Amino acid sequence: VRKSDSDFLFPVIAQPISASAMAPAMAAGVMRRAAVARSLRRPAVGTTNALMRSCLWGSDARRGLTILAASPPTWRPAVARPGSLVGGQLLLRRTYLESADYAISVKSMEDPLRVLQFMAEHPDSDTRTHEAALRALGRLTNLQNYQQVVEDGRFHAILASLASRLDDCDARMLSMVADATARFRTSTPELGELAQRLAEVVVRREDAFNPRNLANVAIALAIRGVRDVATVEFIKAEALKVIDDLEPSHCIVLLEAFRRWGIFDRQLVDLVVERMSDEVDRFTARDVVDAFAVISRLGLARGFLLRRLCTLSFENLRQFTPRELTKMAYSLAKLRFLAQGNIDDLADALAPELHRLMGSQITELLYAVAMADGRHQIELARSLVGQYVADKKARPIQSLSSLIDFAWAVLALDLVDEFPEEFKAALADIFERTPPQNRGPLMKLFDAICAIELQHQSLGITVPPVWRAACDDADRFEMDRLESSRLHNELVMRFDHLRGTANGTRWQLRMQRGMQCGAYRVDMLDEDSKICIDIETVSWPTSRKLKHRLLTQLGYRPLRLEYWDWRRARTEEDQNIYLQREVTNLLEAQR
Repeated sequence: VRKSDSDFLFPVIAQPISASAMAPAMAAGVMRRAAVARSLRRPAVGTTNALMRSCLWGSDARRGLTILAASPPTWRPAVARPGSLVGGQLLLRRTYLESADYAISVKSMEDPLRVLQFMAEHPDSDTRTHEAALRALGRLTNLQNYQQVVEDGRFHAILASLASRLDDCDARMLSMVADATARFRTSTPELGELAQRLAEVVVRREDAFNPRNLANVAIALAIRGVRDVATVEFIKAEALKVIDDLEPSHCIVLLEAFRRWGIFDRQLVDLVVERMSDEVDRFTARDVVDAFAVISRLGLARGFLLRRLCTLSFENLRQFTPRELTKMAYSLAKLRFLAQGNIDDLADALAPELHRLMGSQITELLYAVAMADGRHQIELARSLVGQYVADKKARPIQSLSSLIDFAWAVLALDLVDEFPEEFKAALADIFERTPPQNRGPLMKLFDAICAIELQHQSLGITVPPVWRAACDDADRFEMDRLESSRLHNELVMRFDHLRGTANGTRWQLRMQRGMQCGAYRVDMLDEDSKICIDIETVSWPTSRKLKHRLLTQLGYRPLRLEYWDWRRARTEEDQNIYLQREVTNLLEAQR
């Protein structure tokens, strides 16, 4: 059955029915369609088809389909009511019918204030309409109107009405409401109260959520900051029940929800990663990009899954959009899973659309090139710097993270002397803002500040004390956290019994943890030989190459241990061989 333009507000159920079973439409059904056509100011195109469909609803009539088609009702234009003629023109007014039509009408609106006004005029609308209104407001708000919308009393009335109806909602509607609350840029007290009320209802619905709805609820509550123990334990328990039914997108969303809660549950993470590995062939391009992103944010070193996803993605680079390719490069660079050959492949795939990248897309690719030490692609890096500077002039407001990525990458690729003014302008924009709470950008900027003070004093850049203190605290906190990690303990144990020969001289290192070397702290230091060691862990936001270049100028002998090389050394013997080879090569190279 073909759906005509005039009756798009009504559901159609198409199923094989014999001609003898068809009957004329009920009079009310025909009149309802004619009313809708008149209210929408369009002729009832396909009225015959509408009547044919309406036969599916009429069970009493006995006449055949041919009689119906013989005399379809005639469409007549709407007649103006008294007082509706202004200036000789007919005022064409749209009318809103039942609650199902309210939801469709709200979804079609493009002005958030109009949505608020409509809901104020129809406070008795059903839950579906309120959810549609909340979703529409989340979609339509922007930086300019956000405060106006969230502070409006009509917006608070929508939230209060939804909160009062949650007990009567099924699992699907609860998931939709949760998803609608997550569409807003920042939390407000009213949104937080609705999310908390939603969590109270959700935890009483055991075994009610399918994987998709469960994932939607989890990420929405995490975004809105609801993280009480009962809610988190409920989400975990329900996720474990449906683990075998999770699709790749559901796995990714659940990992992101627990990351936002600040909870690393090894049992759940292991099962989710195992499920993702089993379902690699079902990943879409977007799933691959999102998976890399959440794994990199978690610092999750799961080589088997990463290898399979990399194989899948680099064999199908043409299936990704430019934005997806830059995000993928950014995530793999943070995971230390991006080789220089991968940079070449990405550059070739992006070449036709490179000029279309904007803002953070440009700096993400530039950061990836710097992390992989892609100096063989220095022309690409120069092009990206120029493109970002031009984009910054066209759109002066850039995100803080993109500015910090730009500054660090320019330093790491040793391009400061080529773009001194652009570099200084980026730092000036950074220091005009308030330091963020996120330690990742602060740790990147800590590297940049040390490089400026040791290598680029001639630029005359002054670092505000508040930024210096924030960056120092972030670096110190992360170093202290990693100092007691299992990986660092393994290395110290290996070095305690490690000996070797370099240049005809036997050596033995006595490593101390967390030592200060100039402006930097290093993972390990042997004071006698001045050998300092850093491990390229996947949780550290920058490569240690910039840091070690500056430590070399200070007279130290820096050594970087690649995380994935260490992971390939399975046994103690393999680990000893690996460390002995790296230290010996360092000592012989600096003879």
